[in-house]
This record gives sequence, structure tokens and C-alpha cells, in this order.
Amino acid sequence: MKSLPTLPLISRYTAEQPRFTLLDSVANRISLIAFCSVFSFLFMYIFLPFNINMWYEGQQLSLMALFLIFTLCGVVVLTISQFGLARLKWRRKLTNATYLCWFLGEIVGVAVMVTIVDVTLTDTFFLTWAEFITTLRYIALILPLPYCISLLWFFTREKMAQLKSLEKEQVIKTGDPCILIRDEHDKPVLTLHPGKLLLMKAEDNYVQVFYISGNTISKELIRTSLKKLESYLSPDNFVRAHRSYLVNISKVVLFKKNTKGHYLELEGLHDISVPVSATCLNAFQERFAPTS
Repeated sequence: MKSLPTLPLISRYTAEQPRFTLLDSVANRISLIAFCSVFSFLFMYIFLPFNINMWYEGQQLSLMALFLIFTLCGVVVLTISQFGLARLKWRRKLTNATYLCWFLGEIVGVAVMVTIVDVTLTDTFFLTWAEFITTLRYIALILPLPYCISLLWFFTREKMAQLKSLEKEQVIKTGDPCILIRDEHDKPVLTLHPGKLLLMKAEDNYVQVFYISGNTISKELIRTSLKKLESYLSPDNFVRAHRSYLVNISKVVLFKKNTKGHYLELEGLHDISVPVSATCLNAFQERFAPTS
């Protein structure tokens, strides 16, 4: 059976994968190398993993000097990888998935250099396959953590920049700044134009946010407090109807009194009756008082 017809599909699948771009920036590459080197040195010096201090007893060089030399080995390999080899054409075509292979190659490169330097500086280790495998295993346990932390930071910073860019575009188009809703840890969760936000309802330690998305009404459950959301919303547009409800007053389509008290209905939320407490009643009576 011929397998050639499947090749175009594989090629097309690879082409559709997003290219790895987090380390396109020179500043990001320098930050990656600096953070990995500092983290690795401090980790070895403070925690002495794998009883590493016992390996070099009786050596002329101190542990700090050895750790600095091993760290320098990593800096050299990462510098060659991120600045020398990064110029290769196929390196620039790596996707988010295939970059993992590049990273594994960096680990192997660091292990090779550390093994050679270790054997050269000490008289207790020899250049053998077993020694290289041992070094490779230890490098693979130390380097991925700071490497992944760096990439996560770059990714988060990139997404925040994109979010700010979208907010600026929205301001330019509408003239009104968007509302950035954050959770209790100040992590951005939802960005909305004020005119799209309808209602916020407190539910224990969460807030249920109702908003217009296209032609439908959507809702998002966010771990935060109604008081925190109210602090950065315009009091002219968003008013407390109840201790558990914050409404966009421009979206109120019905303000009525029944035997149980006053209540509101909002645009698109006809199945939700928002109660109006006595302490919040004046704002709605002034806004919806009948004119003579």
C-alpha cells in the first residue's frame, strides 16, 4: 500500500501549527538565560540536591566555585542555543509542540559540557557513559523548572499586552474604555464594553456576571466580591439595587412595585426579577419617576 498520499496531510497539519514565538525577542532570551542560571546556582548552593556536597569532599575547589563553573556551562550552552543556533532557518520554523525537542537538546548539551568540565576539574570522576547519564538525569531535574517559569512569564506578559491592545482598539472604536473584570487575585478574567454588561449578582464568594455576547445573554462565574467590582465601575451607570445585586441602570426596562416590594427587570433578562432594597430605592425612584 502506498503511503505517499498521506504526506500532504502531514505537511498541511504541521503548517497549521502555531510557530513558537516566545523567544523571538532578544530581551526574552537574555532574561531566560539569566533566570535559569541564577535559579540553578541558588538551588544547588542552598539545597545541595542529591547530596552533591559529598561528591566533592577533598577537592581543591570549593563548592561555590564548582557551582559557579557548572552554572557557567549552562550559560554557555543556552547562549549558543538561543543566539548562535537560533539563526538557523529550520529553528525559526519550530512550532509550540516541536520546540520541546529543541529544549531537550539544550538539556543534553548542558549535560555534555558539565560532564566534560567535571571530569577535567576533579580526580574522582571519569569520562564514561554512566557518568554522562547520571549528569543528564540531574540536569533534567533542575533546568526545566526555571525554564518553564520563564516561558510562563513571557506567555502571560504577551497575553496581557494583547489584552491592553484590544482595550485600546475598543476605546478608539467606541470612545468608551472597556471594563476589565478581575478575580480575587487580580487575574484578568473578562473584558467588556460598559454597554454590554447587564447585571452582577453576588453568590457566596463568587459573583455571577451577566452580559451581552453577540445576540445572546451570557454569564460568567468569577471568584471575587461585589464590593471589589463596584469600586472600579462608574457609579453613574452601575447602581446597587440590593446588597447582592449591581445593575447597569441604562439596561433597566421595568421598575415596578408589587406586594413584596420593588423589583427590576433588565434588557434580555426577563426571567430574572432583581429586588430593590429600601436603602437603594431612592436612586431608582429618582431615575424612573413619572414626569408630569
